[in-house]
This record gives sequence, C-alpha cells and structure tokens, in this order.
Amino acid sequence: MDLPKENWSNELRKISPKVEHLYCKGNIDLLLNNAPKLAIVGSRRMTDYGQRVIEKWMPKLVQKGITIVSGFMYGVDQTAHRACVENGGKTIAVLGWGIDRKVAGEDEKLYQKIIEVNSLIASEYEGEYPADRWTFPARNRIVAGIADVVLVVEAAEKSGSLITARLAKRFGKKLLAVPGPVNSRVSEGTNNLIKNGKAVMVMSAEDVLEEMNLGVGQIKMEFGNKFPKSPVLEALEGGEKGVDELVRILQMPVSKLLEEILTMELEGYIEEKNGKYLRIL
Repeated sequence: MDLPKENWSNELRKISPKVEHLYCKGNIDLLLNNAPKLAIVGSRRMTDYGQRVIEKWMPKLVQKGITIVSGFMYGVDQTAHRACVENGGKTIAVLGWGIDRKVAGEDEKLYQKIIEVNSLIASEYEGEYPADRWTFPARNRIVAGIADVVLVVEAAEKSGSLITARLAKRFGKKLLAVPGPVNSRVSEGTNNLIKNGKAVMVMSAEDVLEEMNLGVGQIKMEFGNKFPKSPVLEALEGGEKGVDELVRILQMPVSKLLEEILTMELEGYIEEKNGKYLRIL
C-alpha cells in the first residue's frame, strides 16, 4: 500500500531530497510510533568479525525495544534484519527497488519472515521497479531519515554505507561506528569516521544504548566456563602478554591476531593495559 501522506511522521516529511511516495508491506505502525529506531548499515562484504558484533549486540538492543532499520542488501543489512527477528525484535527493511519485485532464494525467505513477524518492508518505488545504481543511494536517505541514530558496523573507504553516514550527519542524526582491524579494508571507512571525529566509537551494545539515551541497568556477566573458545584467551591463561609474544606463541598472522583481539575486547573478555592484554576474570 502507498502510505497516505497525512499519516507520515515528521521524520519522513523532513527527508531531503523529498520522498514522494512510500509503499509498504507489513506493520506500518513501526514507521509512525515513538519506539527508538537504530539504523545498522555496513559492507556487503561483511567479515566474520562484523557478523559476530551484530549477533552479539542484537539481543540487548532488542530487549530495549529498539526497531532496527536497514537496507535489505546482503552483508551487514540482512544480518541485522535476521538477527533482529531471530531475537524477537521489530525491523524495517527499506528496499532499493520496487515493493513488489521478486527477490531470490534466501532473500525471499527473509523478506517473508519480516512480514510474518509483524515487521515492515518499505520502498519509494512502486510495483516491480528495477534496482539501479542510483536507487541504492536514494534508498539510503530514507534509512538515515527515519532512524534516530545510525550505526556503521563495517565500511570500506568508498562504501555506500558512508553515503548513509553523511546523510545521517546532514539530517542531524547521531552517528556511531564500530572500530575494526587497522589492516582490514572493510574497516577503513569506519575507522576514519572515528579518527576524523565524524562518528562516536562504540565497543559494546551498552555503548549504543548509552548514545541512544536508553538506560542500560546492571548487566550480569558470567565467565568461568562461559568463555568462548579462543586461542587468544587460552594463551592469556598464564598471564598478560603483548602482541609480539602472542604472535610467537600462536604462530598466527598479525592481521588475524589483531582481529581476534579486537573481537575479544568488544565482547568484554580481555582488556589492554600498558600495551599488553589480559583476560577479565
């Protein structure tokens, strides 16, 4: 259905360039209610690291009643939609093609699942309008426009996600970014957003909730047998160690080691002090 303009929220009305029509399938109340909305955007070439961040953080975001907004492309977008609905949350998928255009395979399963769980598919394009190079940047302005806060998980230096990031700043939305390994191409964009002061660095779901002005409360963390299997954690059982020592012990490429260290830091299992890493017991 074409959402009547008299029912549009102020956020929809303020998007520029102006949105003329918005076609919807599913729960249109998600566009109009006052629930906090977080856009999660990032690379189509998402790494395992980016996937783990989304899946690890999503339960706490959903528990706070946050609606997850994204663009339904493979990679970060679809991982965010899927993790949201799997954790019982609500999501808005903004398409870069016509609302009735068929999608293939696993995309169709996710499309139908979003509708089944009373979430929303939206597009400014009618019928089976085809996707084009320009329709995706155009879609990004809707993603940024309807969200309260935009979170960039992984983005290369010339990623389309950085268009969403620029639009978020232009629309006056808070911009957050997840730091990534310094040698990862899909983290160049996010790391530079943080380095240049354009985005707030977030390293946990609690950081995101704080930036969205949502109370975190006391969170119980269980360890002992709850530690994940990780060669870095095993190596740190005997005490703190620096990167060079970990490389020597684990015989692991530096790039892989730094990715594993950053993941363990983000998940709260290790911390760095004076250039060395130690387990948090």
